[in-house]
Amino acid sequence: MPKFNYQAINSQGKSFSGVKEAATQKEAVLALKAEGLFPVKVEESSSGAQSTISKAIAKSSANKAQKGKVNLQDVALFCRQLATLVNAGVSVLEAIEDIAGMTNSARLSFVLKQIAADLRSGEYLSSSLRKYKKEFSNTLIAMVSVGEASGKLSKVLADLALYLENNLKLIRKVKAASTYPMVVGAFFVIVLLALVLFIIPKFEEMFVSFGAELPLPTQIVMGISRFMIANLLWIILGTGAFIFGFIMFKKSPGGRMIYDRTLFSIPIFGKIYIKIVLARFFQTLSTLVKSGVDIIKSLEIALNVVDNVYTEKILTGVKERVLEGNPLGDEMSKVSIFPRMVTRMTAVGEKSGQLDAMFDKITDYFNDEVDNTVASLSSIVEPVLIIGLGFIVGIAVTAMYLPIFQLAGAMMSGQGV
Repeated sequence: MPKFNYQAINSQGKSFSGVKEAATQKEAVLALKAEGLFPVKVEESSSGAQSTISKAIAKSSANKAQKGKVNLQDVALFCRQLATLVNAGVSVLEAIEDIAGMTNSARLSFVLKQIAADLRSGEYLSSSLRKYKKEFSNTLIAMVSVGEASGKLSKVLADLALYLENNLKLIRKVKAASTYPMVVGAFFVIVLLALVLFIIPKFEEMFVSFGAELPLPTQIVMGISRFMIANLLWIILGTGAFIFGFIMFKKSPGGRMIYDRTLFSIPIFGKIYIKIVLARFFQTLSTLVKSGVDIIKSLEIALNVVDNVYTEKILTGVKERVLEGNPLGDEMSKVSIFPRMVTRMTAVGEKSGQLDAMFDKITDYFNDEVDNTVASLSSIVEPVLIIGLGFIVGIAVTAMYLPIFQLAGAMMSGQGV
C-alpha cells in the first residue's frame, strides 16, 4: 500500500508530521481527519528515479497553478460548495481546504490553499480574497465582507452563488445571440471567396476560348475576380492592418468610448446589447443591496460590472448625484438608457423601503427581455443573411450564365436560318 508523508495541525494549532499508509491521497486525508487532524500537506512517499519524476511533475503542476486562470464557472461552483458546507456547520477553514482538494482547477486549488493558510494565521476571509482580485471580483469580496460583519456569511454566500450562476446564464445568452450570425457570416465569406477565387476564373477560361463578346454584368464580375486574385496579398495585408488598427483604436480611451456607444446603435443587436448591460447592472445591484451593502457602494461596484465605458460614464454621473442626496429613481429618470417603467419601479422601491425587492423584479424583467429577444433573433437574422447570401450568389451565377444563354440563342438562330 502506498505511503504518504503528511504535515497537519490539531484543533489547538499544534503541528504534526509523519507517514500514513492509504490506497489514495484522498483516503490518507480522510484518515488524518478521522484522527482529529487538519491536513496541511499530504504527498506520496517515493525514492530514486520515481521521486525525481514526481518532483518534476509536482514542480510543473505548481508552476501551472501559479500562472493559470480561474473561470467564472469554477468561482460559481466554489461559492455554491462553500455556501453548502458553511450552512451545514463546517468551518470556513475546513470547507475551503475540502474544496481545494475537490476542484478540477489547478489555479483555484492553489489559491484556496493560500487562503486556507491565511485563515489559519487569523486573517479574515474577505481580506485574504482581496489578494486575488484576478480570480475574485469586487462584488464577491464586498459581499463576503458584509457577510462576515453581519454574521450571515452562509446566507450571503448562497446569494453570491445564485448571482454568479445567473451571471453565467447571461453570458451563455450572449454567446447564443452572437454565435449563429457569426457562423452564417463566416459561411457567407467562404462562399464569396470560393466564387471569386475559383469558380469565376474557370468560367472566364471557358469564355475566352469561345472568343465571344461578353455581356457587361459578366465583364464586371470577372473584373472584380481578376482584381482580387491579382491583389490578394495586399487585400490580406490590408485586412490585417485594418483589424490591428481597429483593436488599437478600441484600446484607446476615446476609441473605446466611441465603440461602446456605437454598440447601442447597431440594428437588432443594439437592443439586445443594452438589455444585457442593464440586466448585469441590476442583477449586481440587487445582490449587493440584498446582502447589506449600502446603495452608494453598490452603485460603485455595479457600474464596473457592465463592461461598457459609455454606460459606466452615465452611471457614474447618476452615482455622484445620488451621493449629493438626490433620489436614485429621479436621477435614473434623467438618463435615456433606463426605460420609464424601471425608473418608476426604482422610485417606488425607495419610497417603500423595498429597494432590494424592486431590483429583483427589474432584474427578472431584463432577463425575460433578453430571453425573448435572443429566442426571436434567429427568426429575424436568418432571413436577412440568407437573402444577402442569395443576392450575391445570384448576381455571380447570372453573370456567368448570361454568355452561355447568348451563345445558345445564337446557335439556335443559326440553325433556324
